[in-house]
Amino acid sequence: MTDQLFRSPRASFGVAVLGTGALAAEVVRILRDTGGDLRERAGADLVLAEPAELVVDATEHLGAAHAVLDALRAGRSVITANTALIAEYGHRLAATAEQHGADLFFEAAVAGGVPVVRPLTQSLSGDRVNQVLGVFPPEHSRHAAAQAAILATLAFHTRVEVGDVQFEESGPAAAPDLAAAEALGLRLRTLTVCTRIAEDGGKEQVSVRVHPALLPATDPLARVDAPSSAVAVDAAGAGRLMFYGDGATTATASALLGDLITAARNRVHGGRAPRASYYAQLPIAPLGDTPTRSYLNLRVTDHAGALAQVAAVFADNGVSIARVRQEHQGTDAHLIVLTHRARESALIDTIDALTDAPCVREVRTRWRIEGTDD
Repeated sequence: MTDQLFRSPRASFGVAVLGTGALAAEVVRILRDTGGDLRERAGADLVLAEPAELVVDATEHLGAAHAVLDALRAGRSVITANTALIAEYGHRLAATAEQHGADLFFEAAVAGGVPVVRPLTQSLSGDRVNQVLGVFPPEHSRHAAAQAAILATLAFHTRVEVGDVQFEESGPAAAPDLAAAEALGLRLRTLTVCTRIAEDGGKEQVSVRVHPALLPATDPLARVDAPSSAVAVDAAGAGRLMFYGDGATTATASALLGDLITAARNRVHGGRAPRASYYAQLPIAPLGDTPTRSYLNLRVTDHAGALAQVAAVFADNGVSIARVRQEHQGTDAHLIVLTHRARESALIDTIDALTDAPCVREVRTRWRIEGTDD
């Protein structure tokens, strides 16, 4: 009896797959090879056929926008892995889906299939997300800003555009700096950082960045290496939640199929996908207003009083030093300075002043530090 109630009055749903690459091929293979299992989970057969009520977008470019919009206007539900599409047109696609009674799912569009979209939109919908940190493999770097925009939009109920993301390329890191960071218990990663900034007086802003950053070596994110991806979500009630994935095509295909099953079940039972939420409308913080800790490598003249001069520059610009490590090299010395949290603008002013200080030969490296309190 239960099985009969679960089954759709319709024997099957037509499925169309957009794309010609490896991801599209993997989705087609799974549909053909495991159709029986998928039927039991969805409540109806999922058949590669027209007319299609369910459209799987396995493309990677914005050229799919017209096809996806046409599908939604026709009342077809869309399941997409297209990061650029969701980042650029997500709000428009969601509005079109709402207007025409269709569903829009995009779990596979973020973090290479790491299941983080559904937790943000459903499991944590009654909580307050304060920060989202992500580490993604290098091949995802061209979509890093887009993924950051999507994550911040979902986490903070605020529409964040790709152009709002502060993006810095990660160039090669010098071996001595990596060794110095390791000695201080820190490890370098290219990090996606989405943070809710609470100001005095209750005012809030959103900071969304992608850049090289140091993490405590004990942080699970610091131990993530390519091709894996990981996302950490810090929420007021749930605390810190970690999501991992290997970033493979099969993982992304799995996320697409999971959303496809949900879309089919909604057709069977009359449910709908969660709606986009932009109610908070928090302003995007200028980079200068963003508070972070910093790692600085300074090459200074090795003489008495140099450290005091450097410390005075930090103090004059309102930046507090948390830790100093000194390494001698001939007539010079390297000062590795870790700061307490300070506004980005104060750090920039400090670096400018250090450049002009008589005892400072060079400001060699500056990295931000995330994932740790002062």
